[in-house]
Formats: sequence, structure tokens, C-alpha cells
Amino acid sequence: MTIYSVSDAYKTAIRARTRTDRVTGTLTLTNGTVLNLDAADLMSGSLTLDNQCVTGEELAFGCAYLGQAALNLRTDLSRHAFYGAKLVLHYGLQLPGGRWETVPLGVYTVAEAERRALYVSIKAYDNILALQQKYDGTTMQGTAYALLGQIAAACGLTLGQTEAEIGALNPNAALVCQLSGADGLATWRECAAAVAQLVGGFAAADRAGRLVLRTFAEKPCAALTAAARSEAAVSDFACHYAALSIETDDGSFAAGRSQDTGLTMRISNMTLAEKGLPATRQQITDNLFAALQRLDYVPATVTMPGDPAFEPGDRVALPMEDGTAPEMLVTHFVWRYRGRQTLKGVGRNPYLGGTTDGATEKALRRLQNSAESKRIVYYSFTNPAELAVQTVETPAVAIAFTAVEETSAMFLAQLLLDAAPDTGKVLTLTVRYYINDVPVENFAPQQRLETGAHTLALFYPFASVEAGTVTRLSVRLVCAGGTVKIAPYGIKATVTGQGMASETPWDGTLECEETLLPIAIKARSINV
Repeated sequence: MTIYSVSDAYKTAIRARTRTDRVTGTLTLTNGTVLNLDAADLMSGSLTLDNQCVTGEELAFGCAYLGQAALNLRTDLSRHAFYGAKLVLHYGLQLPGGRWETVPLGVYTVAEAERRALYVSIKAYDNILALQQKYDGTTMQGTAYALLGQIAAACGLTLGQTEAEIGALNPNAALVCQLSGADGLATWRECAAAVAQLVGGFAAADRAGRLVLRTFAEKPCAALTAAARSEAAVSDFACHYAALSIETDDGSFAAGRSQDTGLTMRISNMTLAEKGLPATRQQITDNLFAALQRLDYVPATVTMPGDPAFEPGDRVALPMEDGTAPEMLVTHFVWRYRGRQTLKGVGRNPYLGGTTDGATEKALRRLQNSAESKRIVYYSFTNPAELAVQTVETPAVAIAFTAVEETSAMFLAQLLLDAAPDTGKVLTLTVRYYINDVPVENFAPQQRLETGAHTLALFYPFASVEAGTVTRLSVRLVCAGGTVKIAPYGIKATVTGQGMASETPWDGTLECEETLLPIAIKARSINV
């Protein structure tokens, strides 16, 4: 189905030989001035939308492309007034009977403005631009939905999907994963791309400017007959993937049918497959291949009268004169207002499938690898949910770590607290440390807190960490005389040291907690 839903009347009107349409929008300058736009404000043929969901010349997972809007605006304003302005565009199509149907074209931020004699040439980018900020290394953990929500919040964006919608994209979305500064990600955009790669799709800004994850369509959303398209260049080969291989620093994971002939998708850089148990990483590979093997398509390039309801990731059928109807995946999309639209689907020729430079990829991977015993590794923790600490001991931090050689380490944390003492009482917060579920004796820091916000800094040294063993640190809090609350992500904690392993193998320990309601005990009298 088409990603953006339109009515049947729209689908009929957009394919008609003649149409009545319009473009409207607003341009909100950084000083608050709002400019209302319509077709008369634009130079004829200048409005163009350009987007794509892969960056190379073959199908791939994990793209986060900057969608672009370009237009020439008739205005006397200085070009400098437009930098950072918010551009919102809508396309309107008149249906039979005179009613108009509107299709949002997206939300953009002006990044380039060039003055010409009669107009200002503007280039604006969608809200993926907000993700282009430098990633500060904040540790994030959770499912794909939780990770994407944290990325959106950090960049001031709104998440455009529910947990159920993201969970339905791929079984990998349910896995609890972690991103941190140790993963080598430079921008928040790369973080979003890593999450998109996990679910076998791509990250995008939807037409309302919200951050979303999308996957490639398995069923056609439309059939473009010869009458509906101006030109069509359809490949004489089909892209059928028979296998998928993920290469990590410590091994490769593969899925597929060895007896099948077809393409192999090789993923040589997958951040969220670098961690975890081998079984989990094999599960990631299997789930991605299960989606990939349903994406058979034929590369093609189609030009047609513009229809902005199409989007990257759509599947389109192309009925031919011989009765066949090859299906293309839209990987590149260029729409021109009252002009031609181009839909392109890239793909690798299976007869040239062995021409990729695997030697270069292997050399780069060897270059990236460093000796585990020589680098400093950080095990990080943050709290995804709010904590309320009262008289019952409440777990606040839990970190498991291991080392490749005997070494030392230290625990550091900062907690942002909000204290509320009971009336007439002194609020005391006690910190208790547990190592491998054994309480640390003679070291339980206490802090007296007045009403309001506080920052609590914690430190605990590990003088000796044995090689090859898992150490579990638990920090628990308890209050006397009031309540302390910690907001989600209000705890930033880490265990760091040299010679630490980059990931901790699971030792089979499962920790469960159960909260019981208070049990009321009523007084009873016994008559003797």
C-alpha cells in the first residue's frame, strides 16, 4: 500500500489526462514572520522535492537521507532572512465534483538561500536535518521504539509511530539494545540509521516532520500502466536475495539457502550486531533475511506526470505489453510541481554479483580493530523509567562487566534527584552497594536533603577485577523521612577501566522483581 493514504477519487483524478491542482504553504522566518505561499509566489517549474532511502546503487538497510525541497520564491526580502526558516508545503488536487483533496508535502528547514534578480533560490531539508547534530555519547538502551524515542527527544523531534507500529516492522524491534559513545557514531543521524538497520528499513521524517522508521513494501501500492507513465526503463534482470551475511569484529553471521542462486546482501558495518551473544546476533541475521527474501523486485526508472503521494520505499507494478507486470521498489524519488516525476529503483545485477571489493572491506575492518587490553572501555547505564524512593530499598543502577586481563576499575555516577521531606521530618537518603548480590559492608553513603532538586555524585573503586569473570554491581537507594524521585534518564552511571572486555557474556543470571500491595493486618480480640 502507498505509505501516504489517499482516496480512490484522488487516484482517479491524478491519472486523468487533465487536472486542476495547486500548491500552498507557509514560510515561518526565525523572527516569527509568517509568509503565506501559493503558486503565484513561485517561479514556474521551480518547486522540486527530492528524497531517497538508499545511498548506493543497490538495496541496503539503514539509510537516513536528508529529504530536500527546492524552490524559487518571488520576494524582495534579503536572502539572509530565510536561513533557518520553517517551510511547510501542501499539494491540492481538485476531484470530480469540485472538492479538493490535500496531500502534505512535508516540513522543511531552509539551509541555503541565493539571491537572483527576480527571486530568491531556496533549498530546504526535512527534519532529518535535526539529527545532523554531533552525538554526545549519551548511553541509550531499550527496544527500537525506546531508542528512537530517545534520539527524537535529544534532537527536539516528535516520534511519529507507536510502540506497536515499530514492533510490527521486524522481530528485531523487540530486542533490547544499547548505543553509546563507544560505538563510534558521530551524529544522531547515524544513531537513527543504526536503529533503522536493525529493523531492516530506513529512517525518515514523515509529512508532519516526525521521526519514523520505514521498511520496503512487499505489495504494490499502485500499477502504472503505459498510459500512466511517460517513459520506463526496466532492467532485464530481477534482484532476488538468496542470502544475507553480517560481518562483525569477532566473526560473521549468515542466513540463507545455500542451494538457492541469487544475490547476497553483505553488511560489513552494523553497530547493533557488534554486541550480545552469538545466538542473539544470529537471530538478528535470521530476522533480517526473513524480511529480505520477500523483497524480490526489478530495478527500473520511470518518468510520469507528478503524483506526490508516492514515497521512497513504495513498491510499484509496471504492466507491460507482453502481459507481465514487473515490480520495482522506489529507492529514489524526484517530484516537480506541474512537471515530470521520476521514480527510480536501484539494484545489483546478479550476473555481476561477485565484483564488490571484499578485500577493501576486510582491510578496513582490520584497521578498525584494536587490542582489547590496551583501550579504555566504558560500561554505561541510565534509567529508562522514573524511580520513586521511599522506605523500601529501590534498585537504581545495575551494571555487569568483565575484563580480558586482571585490572582495576571504577564506578562513577551522577543522579538528578527531587527531594520531598515529610512534614516536620529530616529526609536522609542512603546509598547501598551490592557486588554479585553481596552487600558491601561498612560503606553506605548518606545524604541529608532539603526540599527541591539535588545532584548526587557517587564513586566506588574496584581495586582488583579478575580476568574472565563477570562482576555485577547493583546500587540501591532507601529513604527515611520522605520521598526522593528520579526522572527518566536522570541517572548517568559508568564503570570504566583499561583491559575491560567490550561486551559481557551472559552468565545465565535472570533478575526479577515483584511489587506486592501492602497487606493489611486487622486487630482481633479473643474472648476467653
